[in-house]
Amino acid sequence: MGGAWLMTGPVKMKVQFRQGEVEALGNIDKVSYESKSNDVIVTYESGLMKGTAMRYTLVGGDTARFELGDMRRTK
Repeated sequence: MGGAWLMTGPVKMKVQFRQGEVEALGNIDKVSYESKSNDVIVTYESGLMKGTAMRYTLVGGDTARFELGDMRRTK
């Protein structure tokens, strides 16, 4: 999941995944990552979403799906 991604669903925003953290809407939250086949589970360890786990399913090298829509990796 590393790198910059653009959410293309009903909520459009850029999300930056880095080692141990996620940045979105100007907020940087500590997270942990767990890979299971094509799924990446991102568990928030700080911020408003603390304790929340989000599942991202990789459907191609630059495309992922999750509860709020699709994401595309940006260059």
